[in-house]
Amino acid sequence: MSLTRLNRQHSAELVARVAGPAGALPSDLAAEIVERCDGVPLFLEELTKATIEQAAPEHARSLLGAVPGPGVVPATLQASLMARLDRLGAAAREVAQVGAAIGREFTFELLAAADTRDRDTLQDALSRLVSAGLVFQRGAPPQATLLFKHALVQDAAYGSLLRERRRLLHRRIADALLAAEPAAAPEILAHHLQNAGRASHAIGYWREAGERAVRRAANREAIEHFHRALALLETEPESAERGRGELAVLSQLVPALMNVHGWTAPEVGEAAERAATVGRRLQSAADIAPSIANLWLYQFSRLRVDLADEISADLFRIAGELDDPEILLQAYHSAWPTAWHRGDFVTAIEKIEAGLRLYDEKRHAHHRNVYLGHDPAACALVQNASVQGAFGYFDRASRLEAEVISFADRLQHPPTLALVLWLVCEDRASRRDTTNICAPALRLLELSEAHGLPQSRAHALMSLGWALSLSGDVPEGIAKLQEATGILRRIGHQNFLLRAHWLMAEALLAAARYAEGLQEVDDAIDIAARAGVALLDTRLHRVRAGLLLHVDPSGTQAAEVSLRHAIAAAQGQGAKGFELQAATDLARLWGEQRKRTEARNLLAPIYEQFTEGFAEPVLREAKALLDAL
Repeated sequence: MSLTRLNRQHSAELVARVAGPAGALPSDLAAEIVERCDGVPLFLEELTKATIEQAAPEHARSLLGAVPGPGVVPATLQASLMARLDRLGAAAREVAQVGAAIGREFTFELLAAADTRDRDTLQDALSRLVSAGLVFQRGAPPQATLLFKHALVQDAAYGSLLRERRRLLHRRIADALLAAEPAAAPEILAHHLQNAGRASHAIGYWREAGERAVRRAANREAIEHFHRALALLETEPESAERGRGELAVLSQLVPALMNVHGWTAPEVGEAAERAATVGRRLQSAADIAPSIANLWLYQFSRLRVDLADEISADLFRIAGELDDPEILLQAYHSAWPTAWHRGDFVTAIEKIEAGLRLYDEKRHAHHRNVYLGHDPAACALVQNASVQGAFGYFDRASRLEAEVISFADRLQHPPTLALVLWLVCEDRASRRDTTNICAPALRLLELSEAHGLPQSRAHALMSLGWALSLSGDVPEGIAKLQEATGILRRIGHQNFLLRAHWLMAEALLAAARYAEGLQEVDDAIDIAARAGVALLDTRLHRVRAGLLLHVDPSGTQAAEVSLRHAIAAAQGQGAKGFELQAATDLARLWGEQRKRTEARNLLAPIYEQFTEGFAEPVLREAKALLDAL
């Protein structure tokens, strides 16, 4: 009887019922069983039982690994499937084994290259497999393409191969693929070379597969390929050549890990430290530079600005000793964000301009995949826009933002575009621009979800949550901010949590949840002070003053102290854009206290220094207040 396969929903129900409450499977394992069994109830039942019988989840996961191997198919099912193959004759069974070694899908030409039979015998054996419904065929030999009807049929045939026979088949397949023009995808070649026992040859192809995956922003896939290369390198004898290979893989693995898990994830720190250790063992300053730069970003993101400064100085030292402009570019790349976060905007501009003088788009294209996971020029340009906004050159900042978004689009490197979009969002939040923040924030959210960038997704949610809260949809806005904060806590990104505190405090002020908002802002001020980060000083003390006025409307002295601190911080940084906002808040407070002359004398001289950006919310707000005063 020909039975219709179960659909995905019914397959999932069957798996859940077989597993039962006591053997409940993680959702990803259950989904993979459904995917693997193609709706065949026998396969679903047997594979589910075999999976829940494993002693440890790790072993259960290996049961469903991508590479077929002995023990993947439960014994009862293996026996059933092999009995079907045996009934078709030795030739059909052996051809199925050769096909299984190639993969679930294979061509007649590759099958013929890996098998020693003449083509007529091969076609006859294939006809038996097709007639039995175990293999599908598209086209006629020699152009035919074959497909195992079920993944578990392939697994069963492959699992019945003896080790030496399996190794021989993989060697023949690899040789055929290498001889083909064009050659197969590097991950396929690497798989066959590895299983042929040619580990040293496979390493290069796993690395190439990882590099290709990185270039198309398939970072999870890249991580898997790089880990396979590292695992094979560990089987090689200790040597300088092995060390160089390991360091080359680790240098590309770290940025991929940063994009998938966030800049502060434990996996990032471990891989960066391992790369630095290998580099020191090689005593090669040039080779170790990417690892040092990635360690800088790891520590900087954890708000260990002191350690970040030391690492940045080390990069400048190496660049000077080697007279290497490539490393010098990345030394500047580490220096301008540190200066920016310390509130030293003049130094930040100097480092940005020095880095841009060294940058060449073609020559430094590989930097975005090795150093910090993003393009140095895009980082410099968007940081420059931030500085210009802080200085009060709002039109200039807006032009630079548009230019750098266009530049990042042209690079076609999603992590770089994500970095640019979240910094543009932060700048617009700093300028109180609730209208123009939404387009880049929504684009950032879409990009982050498409490419699996949790850190960037948190930024998108923060920006949207802040805009919604200040535009009237407070509950939805705070929910998005809470979701973003949860992501950042999970990945341990202290630097961005500081921004989340600031934006959440503003949202809580809009929600009239003043005590909670005050706790948020006080936590942020304490964290920033301990870390030596002054970037948010003006913004934090401004929102603190607003919260204090509502907590105790009769006691305006504490709020005034906070606003004076905000003004002084902005003046110390030369940040007229920030100073204007704090002065507007204080002038408004004095106006309400009938100190109109003092208020106007405070605000007017600052406002008069502005020569552009009069359509910006902060300047319109200051002008309206001056007119009222």
